[in-house]
Amino acid sequence: MTDKLPPQNIEAEEAVLGGIILDPEAISRVSDCLTPEAFYLDCHKDIYLAAQRLHYQNKPTDLLALINWLTDHDLLSRIGGRNKLASLVDRTVSAVNIDALAELVMEKYQRRQLIKVGNEIVQLGYQTETELPEILERSEQKLYQVTSATFDTNTEHNSTITTAAYFDLESISPIYPWAEPGQKWHKPSSVKCRGGSRI
Repeated sequence: MTDKLPPQNIEAEEAVLGGIILDPEAISRVSDCLTPEAFYLDCHKDIYLAAQRLHYQNKPTDLLALINWLTDHDLLSRIGGRNKLASLVDRTVSAVNIDALAELVMEKYQRRQLIKVGNEIVQLGYQTETELPEILERSEQKLYQVTSATFDTNTEHNSTITTAAYFDLESISPIYPWAEPGQKWHKPSSVKCRGGSRI
């Protein structure tokens, strides 16, 4: 059991990233429902973070733009260089199914989170010096963190690149004028990616 790999789908991750590079509209279809942490490979996470930063600055997410951004931030070699980005494009036919693929990537991530929380709850069960009601409450809180993330991607999404991008832009020109200065904006909860056409 312990030898099993955590739930993940590398092909789906590659297809999502390839679609974002190929189609300038693709990232707007998944950015609200796909968190950077959902990617199993760190290089994929870095590429998606770069695409998000460009997107929130209203810049293109094509191959050249990503190469330039990653180079400027000393991340190009870490993600595997130009060849890695080129391979993502070569393996992707189109972004037509990116919504379903993004949901698949998120599902695998949520399963990994559930496994992590399950292991933590097992350890709580061994803490016999702690009162049972407290153990149960802490277990419920851990489970809630996983289930709530399914419906509100802001919890981890905004804690990483999105918050940085919002406040970078807010310092130049307010993105959401109805929010008080310095106050985090919370977008409505969303479960699924916006409906794109399916094959």
